[in-house]
Amino acid sequence: MRIIMAGVIAALLAGAAPAVSETTIVFNNFLAPNDALWTDVMKPWITEIETATEGRVKFTVPDSSLAPPPELLNSVQQGVMDGAFSMVGFVRETNPELQMPLLPMTYFGDVETSVALWRTYDQFFKGKNALKDVELLGLVSTPANSLISMDAAKPIDSLAALAGLKMWSPPGVPADALSAAGAVVSPGPAVRMHEVISGGVVDSFCCINFESLEVFGVIDYAKAATDVPGHIFAPAFAVYLRSDVWATISPEDQEKIRAVSGEALARRTAGSDDKETAARERTLAAGVTIAPASEAFVAELTAAFAPVKDAWIASVEPLGIDGKAALDFYIAEQAKVAAGN
Repeated sequence: MRIIMAGVIAALLAGAAPAVSETTIVFNNFLAPNDALWTDVMKPWITEIETATEGRVKFTVPDSSLAPPPELLNSVQQGVMDGAFSMVGFVRETNPELQMPLLPMTYFGDVETSVALWRTYDQFFKGKNALKDVELLGLVSTPANSLISMDAAKPIDSLAALAGLKMWSPPGVPADALSAAGAVVSPGPAVRMHEVISGGVVDSFCCINFESLEVFGVIDYAKAATDVPGHIFAPAFAVYLRSDVWATISPEDQEKIRAVSGEALARRTAGSDDKETAARERTLAAGVTIAPASEAFVAELTAAFAPVKDAWIASVEPLGIDGKAALDFYIAEQAKVAAGN
């Protein structure tokens, strides 16, 4: 009888102390292991989640990407991996609202843009058109750039200089914007940029920041750069986990994860501006001329890009989003972040 009672008491005690739920997330990284977005933003974020949840949520990062960048979201949705981050341009057809940070002349600093982007999402986009089957945890940008000529004697300093100019750019919104300004664009992924530029297919290129010019090995082809206020294009990335994986995490730990994600994750991009400034100085030291766009050129570009912005505003209207209000808010919030708010 004593043995039976002891067994009952042990069973009751075991029932009173439920097992701690643990979740291991296979999280994809498509970047080089020394890329600043990975080392300074994503990797510390992962560590912070593991710490905040006291190891109840763990991450495993494969040694190489489990899918090419355009297929990352679909691969998470299909269960190839549990989480990832990918460029928002790849969801242009399904999520036009997330194309906002790719619009020309809207980037005014990495932390400013990233924080303002999350605030805009939270106020204008959240609940309107969610990424399918995933939990969105962050939106971050990386440094932008403008117009780069491969001929030192022909800087891109007017719409006349852009007219008919053969130019490489990322696909999507930046390619649309440059086409609207008169360039003949050969769009493509950044991994193919060196092939196109070194092969003489184009006479100029756009939108790759100074640090990435080094990473992708095209710095030697850059001869003259033109700075445009707000730049032409800044990459932006969505960070997400698959919904069914997210559901395995306790509500308490979900809140802990949210606390280090969103705006907190966006603020991790602050160091990117310093690295980009250093790369810019190296570019100048290498003999590349960098000049600000004239007021006349800025006015020309503003007019040329207006239809691109109008098209984006029209694309989100069916979703119940006031695109003009969202874009105005996004720009205003960048100024607030720059002022310390």
